Amino acid sequence: MSFEKPSKNVLNSSEVDSDAIEPGVYRFESFTLYVGERQFLNGGEPIHLTPKVFDCLVYLIRRAGRLVTKEELMEGVWPDSFVEEANLTRNIHILRKVLGQTDEKILIETIPTKGYRFVAEVRSETTTNKVESDQSLGVSEPVAVTPPEISNASAAVGLRESMMARSSKSGLLLIVALLLIATVAIGAAWFLGADVIKAFEPETMSGQALLEYKQGKMLVERRYPGDYPKALEHFEKAIALDPNYSNAYAGKADVKIVMFWGSASHQDISEARTAVRKAVELNPSNSYARTIHCRILTTYDWDHKAAEAECRRAVDIDPNDHEAQKELAFLLNSLGREEEALAAIERAIAVAPTSFNKRSKGLILYHSRRYDESIQMLEQVDATDSEFKETTRWLMRAYQMKGDNLKTLEYYKKLMEQSGATAEEIRELEESIARDGWRVLLEHMTGNTRLRTIFQAGTYAQMGETEKALEVLREMENRKAILLITAAREPMLDPIRDDPRFKAMLERIGLAGVGHKN
Repeated sequence: MSFEKPSKNVLNSSEVDSDAIEPGVYRFESFTLYVGERQFLNGGEPIHLTPKVFDCLVYLIRRAGRLVTKEELMEGVWPDSFVEEANLTRNIHILRKVLGQTDEKILIETIPTKGYRFVAEVRSETTTNKVESDQSLGVSEPVAVTPPEISNASAAVGLRESMMARSSKSGLLLIVALLLIATVAIGAAWFLGADVIKAFEPETMSGQALLEYKQGKMLVERRYPGDYPKALEHFEKAIALDPNYSNAYAGKADVKIVMFWGSASHQDISEARTAVRKAVELNPSNSYARTIHCRILTTYDWDHKAAEAECRRAVDIDPNDHEAQKELAFLLNSLGREEEALAAIERAIAVAPTSFNKRSKGLILYHSRRYDESIQMLEQVDATDSEFKETTRWLMRAYQMKGDNLKTLEYYKKLMEQSGATAEEIRELEESIARDGWRVLLEHMTGNTRLRTIFQAGTYAQMGETEKALEVLREMENRKAILLITAAREPMLDPIRDDPRFKAMLERIGLAGVGHKN
């Protein structure tokens, strides 16, 4: 929704609006933008954009490579209106969709709580070389289109005088603006505290450090197991380039926690704590660091109350941080607050409809015994990202708990294929099941894992092997396995839920009384 502002004088209005109407041609990826003609093409095919979406694109491209704050963008695109931030968010969402932006291909980057940065390489029609700014970032600074040569001397003088007059007025406006910003910043620092002001500072002044961080973060968010050591290298390089780079420390902590889940080495957790503590020390308003701290508190310390406080602080700092929303959803799910958990994961999906976020919703629905809904969500993820092995595993479990043996076997065979099993091994399993019954499948599941997992414990519970199920859970408790915090919600463990030893374990990990509400 927008409302007209009081009208400006003609000079100021034309200065603000000129960005969207000055001629110029910019090329990036397969796209061409003709500003003067207000035309946008993809490989020669015209793309229809609404006027304000077009203006947003022009504004960002002409400032490619640098942060454009939300306030600056709204003022530049809606100079004569008071605009709600939702208008801007919606236009950016449309642009990303038109540009084909994905998790792996980012053209418009969100700078949490601050604004946006256009990060694709941009060419101006008037230069044969890449538009240059910070070479280490691989992004470009907008270059004004060179005006035609002025052959008439008087015209040249007139142009120069006009530019000087405009420069003088712009300089005066800039001084006034800087004084206002300084006044507001000082007042805010006094009234709200330094932590709030910290959130508006640049992440790092080193372009190379930013590049290393972005590469590390991309590897982490891709969630392929082999990528984590490479991600750690990028984060550590970013820290070496800028020892005060808060996000780089948060990234290091993120990777170290994931490594701990595989190594069970408490040294990894110790390093994660140190890194996240440094990240928060450098920037108390870093939602990424707060999110990672939340994860440590709930999965390792089993201090779920403190973890929730950290997750909620991360969300308060940046409501559009989908990782913070997802972490909060996981925590609420483990505490049995399923409706709150589903609301949080829906917010994460609204911001970033990634395979991982949608799969996470499928998990919460599974733990809520809403198997049909869980399967529907997980199959949607599987259809668009079939190499995401974890989706296969959860689909298998959902069908198993639903009692559909044939579909359970179908997804188990797919999981075997993804893990490198031969056609002969799969055929032998099918023949054994046909000969000896479905228990063979359960027995095969318990032996087809390197580490003792919640699935192995659950399978033993389903087989009536209570002692073996509890043994696996004790081992998980000793090494502080991450999925242990889902034990109170795991449907496969229902057969042992009334066992006093199981209840005692839930009490030790801070989940006494948590379960499923029938």
